[in-house]
Amino acid sequence: DFIPHYLHFVKGLVDSNDLPLNVNREHLQKSKVMKVISKKLTRKALEMIRKLADRSEPETEDDEIEEEEEVHEDDLADGEIGEEVEKEDEEEKLKYFSFWKEFGKSIKMGLLEEEK
Repeated sequence: DFIPHYLHFVKGLVDSNDLPLNVNREHLQKSKVMKVISKKLTRKALEMIRKLADRSEPETEDDEIEEEEEVHEDDLADGEIGEEVEKEDEEEKLKYFSFWKEFGKSIKMGLLEEEK
């Protein structure tokens, strides 16, 4: 029970030097260290989802203008960098949208659980 149920799709391994070794499972689960690890894992997972969402958001016009100025300042080959940036943006959007399509319902349910 490291992470809330709505983040059931998060998989991984946690290594910590702070955990006692010769303790039964019940005592270990009630440990303060376990609560801290749980909070940090949840926070980190939500932060990673937020970053993925931020990278997939459409840019404002100001951001696009600044990006165009940077490309012109560097005097790079016409269109090469612009195409690469567009491909990367599209890949980021596809990553987030496929993630949201797969796990969006779980995250929405998490909002309801957290309100309680």
